[in-house]
Amino acid sequence: MNSPNDNQSTFSAGRRWINGLNSFLAIVAFLAIVVLVNYVASGHFKRTQWGAGSAFRLSPQTEGLLKSLTNNVDITIFFSPHGDEEDIYSLVAGLLTEYHNANPAHIHVKTLDYTRFDAEAKAFLAAHKLNGLKERDFILFESNGHTKIDYAKNLAEYDFSAVLAGRSKTVRRSAFRGEIFFTSAILSVSFPRPLKTYFLFGHGEHSPGSATEEAEGKSRATYSKLASVLKDEADSDWDRLSLQGTNTIPTDCQLLIVAGPSLGHLLPEELSKIEDYLKQGGRMFALLNKECGLEDLLQTWGVKVGDAPLVEHDARVRIGLSDKDFLIARLGTHPITKPLLTEQLFIRIASPRAVYPTTGNAKVPGAPEISVLAETSDLATDGRTTGKFPLMVAVEQGVIKGVNTTRGGGTRMIIVGDADFLDDSMIDSVANHYFAGLALDWLLERPEVLLKGVTARPIREYKLILSGSQMVGLQWLFLAGLPGFVIALGALVWLRRRR
Repeated sequence: MNSPNDNQSTFSAGRRWINGLNSFLAIVAFLAIVVLVNYVASGHFKRTQWGAGSAFRLSPQTEGLLKSLTNNVDITIFFSPHGDEEDIYSLVAGLLTEYHNANPAHIHVKTLDYTRFDAEAKAFLAAHKLNGLKERDFILFESNGHTKIDYAKNLAEYDFSAVLAGRSKTVRRSAFRGEIFFTSAILSVSFPRPLKTYFLFGHGEHSPGSATEEAEGKSRATYSKLASVLKDEADSDWDRLSLQGTNTIPTDCQLLIVAGPSLGHLLPEELSKIEDYLKQGGRMFALLNKECGLEDLLQTWGVKVGDAPLVEHDARVRIGLSDKDFLIARLGTHPITKPLLTEQLFIRIASPRAVYPTTGNAKVPGAPEISVLAETSDLATDGRTTGKFPLMVAVEQGVIKGVNTTRGGGTRMIIVGDADFLDDSMIDSVANHYFAGLALDWLLERPEVLLKGVTARPIREYKLILSGSQMVGLQWLFLAGLPGFVIALGALVWLRRRR
C-alpha cells in the first residue's frame, strides 16, 4: 500500500535554496525597476489638474511667466494658518505650491507662522523694515533686492448682498484673486521697472525728508513713515520736486504726492504743469488741509473740495472727547477700501474738509469715474449744514483713443480733505498705515498685457444642514458603525478559515 506522502512532491534542500534565491532576486529586480522608473520620472514628470474648476489651476499666462524665470523668487507666507484667515491661507498655500511645482528651481515658498515662531517672525519683520506693519497675514515676494507685499484681505472678492439685504451678518467670499496678485508680484520683482514717486514741495507741504538727512539721523520729516511705505512695501524710490521756475514733472514720475500745502497757493504755471501731467496719464495723491489753488484744477476732473473743516458729533466715532479727531464712519466698496470694509477696520482723520464728486458728467462718454472712498456719519457738520459728508474720493480715467497718454496708462487720483492722517504721528493709528499701502498700490498699478485674461476664481461653498438627531446618528456611524463593520468582517474571514 502506498503511503499518503508518496504522491506529494518533495524537494531537496538544494532545490529549495535555489527557489528561495530566485524569489529574492525577483523581488530585488522589481524594486530596482521601481527605483529606476521613479528616478527617471523625477526629471520628466507632468502634472495634471483633474478638477475643471480648480482654484489652483494656473493660467497659460502664469505658466509662461514662470517658465521664463532665470532668477530666484523667494516667497514667504507670513500667516497664522489657524487664525482668522484660515480659509484664505489654505487657498494661498495650495496655489503657491502650484507656482513652485511649475518652476521648482527658481520659485521657493516657505510658511512663517508668527504665532508659533515669534523670534523668527520678529527677525523677518525687522529685516524687511516692517515692524510698524499691523497687518500680520500677508505674502512677501522677494527677488534681487526687490520686494512686493500682498495682503490676505486683498486676495478675495466679497459678496455684500446678503448683509445689505439683512439676510445674514456674515460677508461671503465669492472669488479668490490669488493668481492675479501673485503673478503680478512675481513679474514686478523679477522684471522690475523703476518706480519713482515725487513729493511736491515749496508751499509748506509735509516733507518726507531727504536721503542725506535720513542717513545722518537728522530728519524731522512728518511724512518719513509714508516714504518708508513707498520704498519698503511699494518698491518705489522717491524724491522731492519743485515746479517753480523752469522745472517740470520728470518723465520717470509714476506718482506725484501733494501733501498738504499750507503756505499760499500754487502758481498758475505750476498748476498748468500738473494739469499736463494728469492728461498724459499721470497719477496723483492729493492730501489737502487748506485751500492751495489745486481746487480749481480738481473741479475740471469732477471733484469739489469744501472750504471749511468738518466736525463729527457722533460720539461712537470720535477719538476721546474731540469732535475734530474721529474715525471715518462709512467706507465705500472701491478696491482700495474693500479690505477695510470687510474686516470692519477704521481710518483715523482730523479736521478734514469734504471732498465732493460733482454731478452732471457721470454719463458723459470718456468722463472720469469718481468713487467715494469714505464718509462721515449723518451727524457731521461744516458749520453751515449737518449731515453726511464725503471725505475722500478716487478718480480714474482710462486711456482715451486719440489722446497721448505718454506715461503708460490711464489717469488715477486719490483726493483727501486732510493731510495729517498720514503723517508720522497718525499713520500708525488704527488702519491708516494699511490704507496708505492699499492707496499707493492702486495708484502705482499699471495695466500689464501679460496679465490679460487672468481672472478671479469663484469660491464655491457647500453647506450640509443636519438636525440634532442626525448629528448624533452621524457621530455613532463614525465612532461605532464603521469600526464595528471592520471587526465583523474580520470575524467572518476568521470563521471561514477555521472551517
